[in-house]
Amino acid sequence: MPIRGGLPPRNPRFVGRETLLADTRGLLGNGPVVLLPSADHQLGGTGRTQLAVEYAYRYADTYDLVWWIPAEQTAGMRAALVGLAHELKLPEARDINRTLGAVRDALSRGEPYRNWLVVFENANRPEDIKPYLPSGAGHVLVTSRNPRWTTEVAQAVPVPVFDRTDSVDFLRRRNPELSVVDAHRLADRLGDVPMALDQAAAVHIATGWTVDDYLRRYDARAAELAFPTPIRVAWGLAADGLAAAAPAAYELLELSAFLATAPVSWELLWAARGLVTPELARTVRIERRLKAAIRLIGRYGLADLDPPGASLIVHPMIRGMLGQQLSSERHAALLRTTRAMLAAADPGDPDNPAHWPRYAALVPHLVHSDVLGGESEEIRQLVVNCVRFLYARGDYDSSRDLAHQAVTRWRDSLGETDEQTLLACFHLANALRAVGRTADARTLNAQTLRQQRDALGEDDESTLATANSVGADLRMQGHFGQARQLDADNLVRYRRLFGESFPTALRCANNLAVDLRLLGDFRGARALDEQVLRHRQLIFVDGHPETLSSRAGLSFDLFGLGDYAGAAELLAAAGHFDTLGPDHPMALWAGRFAAMAARRSGRTEASALAAANVERYRQKFGDLNVETLGAMVSLANCARDAGDLDEAHRLLERVVIRYHAVLGDEHPFTLAAGADLAGVVRADGRHADARTIGEEALAGLRRSVGADHPFTLSCANGLAADLFATGAAQRGREIALDTLTRSRAVRGADHPDTLACAFNVALDGRDDESAHAAVEELQKVYGEGHPLLSRALAGARLETEIEPPPL
Repeated sequence: MPIRGGLPPRNPRFVGRETLLADTRGLLGNGPVVLLPSADHQLGGTGRTQLAVEYAYRYADTYDLVWWIPAEQTAGMRAALVGLAHELKLPEARDINRTLGAVRDALSRGEPYRNWLVVFENANRPEDIKPYLPSGAGHVLVTSRNPRWTTEVAQAVPVPVFDRTDSVDFLRRRNPELSVVDAHRLADRLGDVPMALDQAAAVHIATGWTVDDYLRRYDARAAELAFPTPIRVAWGLAADGLAAAAPAAYELLELSAFLATAPVSWELLWAARGLVTPELARTVRIERRLKAAIRLIGRYGLADLDPPGASLIVHPMIRGMLGQQLSSERHAALLRTTRAMLAAADPGDPDNPAHWPRYAALVPHLVHSDVLGGESEEIRQLVVNCVRFLYARGDYDSSRDLAHQAVTRWRDSLGETDEQTLLACFHLANALRAVGRTADARTLNAQTLRQQRDALGEDDESTLATANSVGADLRMQGHFGQARQLDADNLVRYRRLFGESFPTALRCANNLAVDLRLLGDFRGARALDEQVLRHRQLIFVDGHPETLSSRAGLSFDLFGLGDYAGAAELLAAAGHFDTLGPDHPMALWAGRFAAMAARRSGRTEASALAAANVERYRQKFGDLNVETLGAMVSLANCARDAGDLDEAHRLLERVVIRYHAVLGDEHPFTLAAGADLAGVVRADGRHADARTIGEEALAGLRRSVGADHPFTLSCANGLAADLFATGAAQRGREIALDTLTRSRAVRGADHPDTLACAFNVALDGRDDESAHAAVEELQKVYGEGHPLLSRALAGARLETEIEPPPL
């Protein structure tokens, strides 16, 4: 049996279609196939979805994997593809686009399954699914109402109405007591349209009407309509029958006119118990009655039910017909009820993964109920929470699209300075940053912060949240000092308003520690990280991501302070990083820092740790992510220490180019990577080239972070060697002495990099006594047998390479 995902139940009443099934099977060997309505029934109702379901079951044994993807809305389609990624054992990237691309590529390669079937249901916009269509030996089957599919994308197969024999078989399979003659009479009047036949059979069974009675009612109903069609007339009779038998069930069905063709669970409908008419409230407020009403709707053929009968799916045509027959007053009342029902079903806390399934069930219905036009705050808050849920789940494109729609609508209806408009702007900026539009995010954040301060005040919680986001923008620009000032001010406000152990205040303190690390103030960062870690350990369970974030940050502080063993011990003692999964951002941080500490400690496993870490970063974040590039710097440093200068040069050259593209020429990380590249070129004996690179990097670092920053000191330490080697001994000596003086003041006299600078100055001045003293101090730090000591004893200058902290 193949692996199956999302496949609807097989229809036990499926009949005929043998030629269509065989034709579809044959065409799939040539590429994707799209099942479309026939020309005379372009709105549907001819059984495209049922044909696709039957195909999937009938030919299941020829596939290793069969996966069903609801594609009417992009967010739902992308979520289903993520589920397929899990089945394919693909690592889930933070950006869902990378995960979806990995799914497409894995299927195209036939790994791990060569023979597969993927069905995209209700894909009405070819451009939406085209990026995700795999090639290879598998098959892609699509159902759609849109006739504008080109042959370049998929081969079109129109699905006509039944032939008469199939119509009769279908009706008699639904009701074996129906005579062949009566089945012919019904089929003739209903034009052999599968959806109309299904509704007629359902009503015939549910009401007990005779065929003569049904046809009399059918003709009367048709006479009332200006443009009668079999589906419209059959639907009207089914709706009338349900309304007469169970008014509350029919009122429940009316709500579906404002919901998507997606599962509507009884839990969602239950949320309306305090919002509906007294008669319906009696049904909705008791689970048993509510589920009975759902089953009754299905019995009249007006919705498809899942096997337990706990949720229903209403066909788009039925939704449309329901909406068309409502008066304007009834339409407005039901729309208000539907919006309020969705808001009442909002679980809150969209960052909590436990709530994600409930948000995933709500998101498909946002468009059809036009919640963006909701008049109450709680309805608009549902939109904001769904924007955040999509972001937290990694679907940045969908988060951006929904946030953009909210901002556009609410600026017109509520005003630019409305609290929820500004909140939507904040979330839109986050999504823009996540999809790589950092300049747009920065501009929007700055504008939003100004408006929030004017309209809400500087101490408002949403103002403070946007200020935190602006701090992230400043870090991305390389303005670390400005970020520190903003975050320090924010922290004072958070602590005054909420106390220092409030979770949001702790996040702000964590951001300030990030700023301090980026500025090279590892002592200040350590003190703050230790304080935040203590508070988080008191309020969060062991292994909570925010606690692990503090541990990871603290380990980098120790590394920056030269306590490599302490950093490694802290990471090893944490233990909980493994519980997050190897590709969780905190686990990736820990993996990189462990490789850095191992390298500085002289352990041989450093290169393997760094290589594995880079691969996981690339899978999770892609090649142009700042954290991926930081991991590549760490791997390059391992390669250089191991003597593989070609590999180190290849890696750092790529890093510099990508930092240029992502952060710009003058960002401290770009310049720091240039300094590391100069070190590799220097190690290869090309001092003139290294001097050129180093002088440019040093000038940029002095401009951006100042002469006392550890990046600048490390770059200057290397440049001094190139100056000596290229005949500029006096300038080299001046830079080396200045670097040593600054390093002692900034990092301390016993810091390993300060000791390396001291050794280099002694070596340049042929001061054997000072050089020997520096080596003895280095031995205390690194221990006997460390490779760095061997280089020093051989009379080689010591490098102080740069490891960029997380941004």
